[in-house]
Amino acid sequence: MELRHLRYFVAVAEEGGFSAAARRLHVVQPTLSMQIRDLEHELGGPLFDRAGRRPRLTPAGQAFLVEARQVLAQAERARDTARSALRGETGSVRIGVAGAVVFGGLLAGLIGEFHQARPLVRIELRETGPLAQRTAILAGELDVGFSALAAPADEPRLASIPASSVSFLVALPAGHRLAEHETLTVEQIDGEELIEYITGDGDLVPHGVRRYGADPPSSPARFRGDSTLSVLALVAAGAGLAVAPAGVDRAAVPDVVYRPLAEPGLKTDFHLLHRSDETAPAVAAFVRACA
Repeated sequence: MELRHLRYFVAVAEEGGFSAAARRLHVVQPTLSMQIRDLEHELGGPLFDRAGRRPRLTPAGQAFLVEARQVLAQAERARDTARSALRGETGSVRIGVAGAVVFGGLLAGLIGEFHQARPLVRIELRETGPLAQRTAILAGELDVGFSALAAPADEPRLASIPASSVSFLVALPAGHRLAEHETLTVEQIDGEELIEYITGDGDLVPHGVRRYGADPPSSPARFRGDSTLSVLALVAAGAGLAVAPAGVDRAAVPDVVYRPLAEPGLKTDFHLLHRSDETAPAVAAFVRACA
């Protein structure tokens, strides 16, 4: 028994005759009649009473019609579901992120546009450090990641595309003497207590400056945080200053003020990491949307 047998049977039942059903199905009547007889032979009895001018459903045919319609409807749903999945309209995308990306507005904008275009795709965010993102993507635990580190050249299984470039801010405790300045320089914050950011990979990034080419301030850091919010909490507590990518000022943390770090060329680039041979349609669609 094939789906065409069910379609042919339902057409004859709904049209009330073989000629009308053949026209509806765009097949010749002898072919349709033969297919119905094959179906009846497989089932072991007649589905139509052919004694009159118009075929009528037998009791078995009436029972079979209910089930046949359900099977055809389910087949249609299965087809539509598969087509949606192949077009990347369903499925899921697991995204590794860092706080700076969230606060910077980049992530919200990309996800908002993607969700509007593909509302049935599930989105899952996980706060994950740069190196951990690479490992998780390769292990299939994440699909993509927003990172300050591009895909390494010696790892062909990973690829990356530029996502954004942002400058830096200095987060200060409210009332700090440097808050009276509209902008700050590395020289001005040299000697201040600066809070280290732990990426989650065991890597320490002193106040975000060393990685991006400026000379780090000379004073050692005594305080550390493993997320943007924990770093800002230490700033609010008066433990020190922190340098972070612009956008963190959107986090309304009490007792913290922000000043731009006026260093020409001092920026951080964010990249979207993904698998080079990505086959999941929803993930591939998300990568294309970010390109």
